[in-house]
Amino acid sequence: MVTLMMSTLLFGYGFLGVFCQVSHMVNSDVDLLALQSQFNPSLNGSNIGIETNFQSLELNSRNNTWKPYGDSNNGHCVWYDIDKNNKYNIFYDGEGKMLEDETSVTKLGEVCPELFVDLRKRADEAGEERIRTCCSPRQIDKMTSDIGMAAAMVNRCPSCFRNMRLNWCYMACDPAQSNYLVPGELIPPSNETDNNTLIKDLDLYVSDAYAVGMYNSCKDVTNPNTNSKAIYLMCMPWSSLCNPYRLLSSFGLSSDNPVTPGFAPFEIHYHFVKDESDRPENIIEFNPELIPCNQAITAEASACSCVDCEASCPVPPPLPPIPLPWKVGRLDGYAFILIIISASFCTTFLVISYYFLITRQRVVNEPHAVLHHTVSSSSSVTTDDDITFREKLGANLEKFFETVFSSWGEVCARYAIFVLIIGVALSVALSCCVVYVKVTIDPVELWAAPESRSRVEKDYFDSNFAPFFRTEQVIIAAKNLEPFNRTTSDGVVNWYGPVFRKEFMYEVLKLQKKIEKVVGDAGTKLGDICFKPMAPDFDTCAVQSPLGWFQGSEEILNSEFPLATGDVYDYLNHIEYCTTNPTSPSDGNFGSASCMASYGGPVFPYVVLGGFLGEGQITADNAQFMNATAIVITVPVNNFKTEDHDFKATDWEGKFLALMSNWTANEKPEYMEVGYAAERSIKDELDRQSKSDVLTILISYSIMFLYIAFSLGQFRSFSTLLIDSKFTLGIGGIIIVGLSVCTSIGFYGLIGVSSTLIIMEVIPFLVLAVGVDNIFILVQTYQREARRPVESHEQHIGRILGEVGPSMLLSSISETCCFFLGALSDMPAVKAFALYAGLALFFNFCLQITCFVALFSLDTRRQESNRLDILCCFRGAKKDYPKNEGILYRVFDLIYAPFILSNWVKPLIIVGFISWLTASLCVAPHIDVGLDQDISMPTDSYMQNYFKFLTSYLAVGAPVYFVIQDTGLNATAADVQKKICGSAGCDMDSVVTQIYLSAKIANRTYIAAPSSSWLDDFYDWLDYGGDFSGCCFVDDNGDFCPSSQDQIMCTRCEPTYVVNNNKKWPTQESFDKYFEFYLNDNPGMECPKGGHPSYGTAVNRHKLDNKTVIKSSYFQTYHSVMKNSADYYNGMAAARQVADNITTMLNGGNHEGPHHVFPYSVFYVFYEQYLTMWKDVLTSLAISGGAIFIAVLLLLGLDVQSSLITMLVISMIVADLLGAMYWWDISLNAVSLVNLVMAVGISVEFCAHIVRGFAVSCENSRSNRAKETLVKMGSSVLSGITLTKFGGIIVLAFAKSQIFQVFYFRMYLLIVLIGAAHGLIFLPVLLSYLGPKVNRARLKQNFENSSAIERARSSNPL
Repeated sequence: MVTLMMSTLLFGYGFLGVFCQVSHMVNSDVDLLALQSQFNPSLNGSNIGIETNFQSLELNSRNNTWKPYGDSNNGHCVWYDIDKNNKYNIFYDGEGKMLEDETSVTKLGEVCPELFVDLRKRADEAGEERIRTCCSPRQIDKMTSDIGMAAAMVNRCPSCFRNMRLNWCYMACDPAQSNYLVPGELIPPSNETDNNTLIKDLDLYVSDAYAVGMYNSCKDVTNPNTNSKAIYLMCMPWSSLCNPYRLLSSFGLSSDNPVTPGFAPFEIHYHFVKDESDRPENIIEFNPELIPCNQAITAEASACSCVDCEASCPVPPPLPPIPLPWKVGRLDGYAFILIIISASFCTTFLVISYYFLITRQRVVNEPHAVLHHTVSSSSSVTTDDDITFREKLGANLEKFFETVFSSWGEVCARYAIFVLIIGVALSVALSCCVVYVKVTIDPVELWAAPESRSRVEKDYFDSNFAPFFRTEQVIIAAKNLEPFNRTTSDGVVNWYGPVFRKEFMYEVLKLQKKIEKVVGDAGTKLGDICFKPMAPDFDTCAVQSPLGWFQGSEEILNSEFPLATGDVYDYLNHIEYCTTNPTSPSDGNFGSASCMASYGGPVFPYVVLGGFLGEGQITADNAQFMNATAIVITVPVNNFKTEDHDFKATDWEGKFLALMSNWTANEKPEYMEVGYAAERSIKDELDRQSKSDVLTILISYSIMFLYIAFSLGQFRSFSTLLIDSKFTLGIGGIIIVGLSVCTSIGFYGLIGVSSTLIIMEVIPFLVLAVGVDNIFILVQTYQREARRPVESHEQHIGRILGEVGPSMLLSSISETCCFFLGALSDMPAVKAFALYAGLALFFNFCLQITCFVALFSLDTRRQESNRLDILCCFRGAKKDYPKNEGILYRVFDLIYAPFILSNWVKPLIIVGFISWLTASLCVAPHIDVGLDQDISMPTDSYMQNYFKFLTSYLAVGAPVYFVIQDTGLNATAADVQKKICGSAGCDMDSVVTQIYLSAKIANRTYIAAPSSSWLDDFYDWLDYGGDFSGCCFVDDNGDFCPSSQDQIMCTRCEPTYVVNNNKKWPTQESFDKYFEFYLNDNPGMECPKGGHPSYGTAVNRHKLDNKTVIKSSYFQTYHSVMKNSADYYNGMAAARQVADNITTMLNGGNHEGPHHVFPYSVFYVFYEQYLTMWKDVLTSLAISGGAIFIAVLLLLGLDVQSSLITMLVISMIVADLLGAMYWWDISLNAVSLVNLVMAVGISVEFCAHIVRGFAVSCENSRSNRAKETLVKMGSSVLSGITLTKFGGIIVLAFAKSQIFQVFYFRMYLLIVLIGAAHGLIFLPVLLSYLGPKVNRARLKQNFENSSAIERARSSNPL
């Protein structure tokens, strides 16, 4: 999944629509902005989108006070007309000439309405019918064409376009030009100039206020296709480093400029006047009245939208402050309360306990009838009237279970061979069905439920648009290379990051060439599978690399060009140029080399460079790209989700990974570090990881198996060692555990429930823990209980099973119910684990009380007949040894139990465990939630380096798409478009505007940039260009003519509009006719607005009755840089909040309604689980705990007290486990959730046997009952679970997989140690204080049974 998340560069394909850098040229008539020197469109009011006309201006109160610039009576022209080459203006210093041509008058009024109003007033004041200008009709035609190109970039914001065109209109035609224009070098008259004097360069004086005001009104105008500022495209060569002075200066850069060539035909030197000292005498600087972007230019017009003018944005309510934790001093408030409560309880408890202890008052012993197990004890000690219903129910239930298990044990012992054959046959038969099991390894299927929101949204996105790309990526960082500098001829020192050293660039280029030439084993070439956004015009893969600025050519990389300053313009200068102008088609100083890559699209510096972000920077805005310390090569591959394409893609990726492995090992220069990955890398490494740790797992289980096999036996003497050995029985018990797991897997395979790798890794451990514990209890009870007089072997086995069977039933049923109810979880992996675990435990219990009892009966017969273990055909010497307890039993009986249950130690134990619980509860809420991607890989994986480089060097986050679902929203209607678009006239809370506002607070929303907008770009595309250049053209048949082809045989489209709020909205007819053309048009030099690469898959549409129906569409932006799991799921939550706000807007203020918007990013499906992780954890634990409580309550005869104590201790185990997870850096995620659910099940083993033993004990005090239970059951629990698991768990610490080290070694070890501590230390002490009273019905039954046994012994003394 991580390889998808890191392919954030693919957001750049939302930028592919802009392939034409806005260029600048100054006409020989007028000095004005043009987009490209080859554009030659004509302009009229409809096709440039001017949102007013000169007649309306005269009615505007603001323009009625229009001020001429300088004294029109003293000013005069500096030029008139243009030379025959359309390059230089013709010098003329007379008064303005009458403009006689009506067409030119109309054009001037449409293009320069403010100037026209001014000229009209001057003419009226002079009593003249015609206006006077310094521009000829030819100049007006040219100006109209050139301003149209600029309009396409900035007319989204009317006041910006208006303020900008003032400069061009007045400079071109104002009769008082001489007030602020000063001709420089002149070209004298000659035959070549038709005997005209031409102006070669010019000085233009503008006020500082105009420069700053105009820039401020335009600086926020957005280019929807690139999600960048339109002014970056106009401000050559500074781009993102633009400022007011650079913007105007860029307008005057000529193509002959020796340092920074521009596109003006001659040089215009801008001078910025702050006060009188900045201007020559007789100069009045150009200082028109400006209109801020948040104000309308006419009464009928709209102000610039919020997207294009920050001042237009509504003042949002202040963001709620980030919730700060409640603290008392430096201590968390929640922890403070817990500590106070805990300290108060512990202090009070200690004082009271030791007070009564010192004063020799006994408070722990309960007064009740004492039973002396002698025949002389009177049965009247406990009468039926004294016994409650619950006590009778509990005793009768216990007697019923003992009777049933005793009878069942006799049957299994008597027909042992038959039981074994039937049990094993059935188990093997079901186990054979494992061949039908399907193992789910797709992370999406594992962690996202089919009905989960992220899964539903992913499926919707994939089916309506296209699945996200497969990504192959290489990150190359400099190692032990320092930044370097160069000093220019004028003394400027320029610093460069180490990756820009030429030898470094050479090596990267060589590697890129090798990658592009990789051929898979099946012959798959990169061109067969790669993403080609500009096809069919460019049949080239969209490889993203800084070498794209050189079109992947070593020759271009080596190029050097001398400058007039004496400096050399080389690859470093070209890189600087392209980082600020990534969409430029030509770098004039570098042999006109393009910044466009060979696939026909741009290479954005924040995608292909890394390590340049400053401290605390989360987006690439204003980044110092030349400080980069890493280069990123990314190859996007189509992800069509077909079997054939997947095969080809994985075939190529396999060879790509082999190439990178070999290059890293053998060819990589020592001054480089590399991280690389392919789409298949995660799966490959997980497969390798599972295989590499097989040996570790086998050793772990082998240690546990050997311990079980050897420790079940009982040592009496060396001569009977092989007779008393239980190795065969132990192996049989282990086989039964294995059969129960296989049977469970086979059963679910038969009915079609998929398995997971977690099931294979965790369930054997779980079943082994539970199963071995029961085995030890059964065997050790038999070893301690001698056969009674006149009791047969089968009756002996039955009696032992009757004694321990109810305890086995209690633990097994509790755990089985716990896991089956855990299957209510929504998370597929947890649900599957719970189902498999519940059934495995059930089968394990069934096999234990059948096959194991039968095997146990056969083994005890062998032992009684003095046959050797394993070699059962041989007999040993017959010696009779009395039954004796094992060493562990005696340690518990003589040392351990008396110590922890002594009156002086018990209070300390209670206080210690309460303090431990308090500390755990204090830190548990602070456990990290998530699973950092590097943990999922082996420590020796190449992916480790790649993950490290991702967080260290990547400068952009993952793409995020805001999807408008097909919920009946008619996006072709103007009133609906207002709710979507982001330009002037659109709603202030439109879709695009809300995303834009979210990007302004990226630190809270994790949205790094405004979104692309297919709708706004469609408006621009429809209007863009002139008669023979531009975007929308059709042939004689009405079919579309792509902008990339010659338009001589085609004619301009003639869209129709409706006007609303002075904004033109395409009519339904025009939308239906031209929208598909737009989405099929590739951008190029003639038309930078083609929508195919950017929006070809962004709009899901179809035709219905020849009308365009937009089923769904998306608006693409990207997240800010994300470093860890918290960033990812917090970013998803923030994006969903933004989408919810948009949904509410589309539904007219109601969150519920027909329209729905959701955000989608490729990583959401993996991280959604963490938004509700604590809820899922607590829910799963509560369900499991509730199941255990009910099972214990029913099986102990409604013994509420015992049930509550069991639940209390299990809850403490889980709470202390959570605390240990915090201290040992174990994060909370789906894997640890599975382990927590398992911990609840294993905790039953540590508690249930001891609680039941205490409940049925008939000793005369709680302390004695606790001691008896601890000695009998505690030793079996310690040897059966704790010691069995400990050795096997320790081996997992040496696994190569960090998953095993963290979530299996650490968590398993904690589960065993914490469970053992609570079950063998805290629980007996707690029972000695709060355990249930002795069951008097059980007491009476024991008395009667004891009497019967004594009578039997008396009648049969032998």
